[in-house]
Amino acid sequence: MTDIQNKKALIDIFGHWPSFHDAEILRMSLEREGEDGPYLEAHIHVFEMTSEIDAKGYYVLKNPTLVTFRFTHIVLEYLKWFNQQNVLWDLEITNIKPEENDGCNFKVVMPSSYGLEASFDCKDIIIVNVKPYEKAA
Repeated sequence: MTDIQNKKALIDIFGHWPSFHDAEILRMSLEREGEDGPYLEAHIHVFEMTSEIDAKGYYVLKNPTLVTFRFTHIVLEYLKWFNQQNVLWDLEITNIKPEENDGCNFKVVMPSSYGLEASFDCKDIIIVNVKPYEKAA
């Protein structure tokens, strides 16, 4: 993951690369045009689970963050099951050899706990935006 552009913005919040277990994909878009095209953007709510319980009986989440990823020059294997809630089991990012994979440097797999599941190769991974997550009222 050393090649993820702007990953420091996310590491600065968590102190390390966060676990994306139970993170939720709030929005995903595909674009075929432009310098990075075709690309996929994913808006993911990521947080750190604590062992603390709040007054309503829910686990307290630390550092709730909305991160926007851009995956450039994608070769999409599959994208399925997008619905009203899209909880990740993990965000798996593996380096691959571009000369053997249509110029792609990464294999990205988004296994699902519930909802969206995806797999694709891409040239670059860019963290476009990182900001505190505030649930809509």
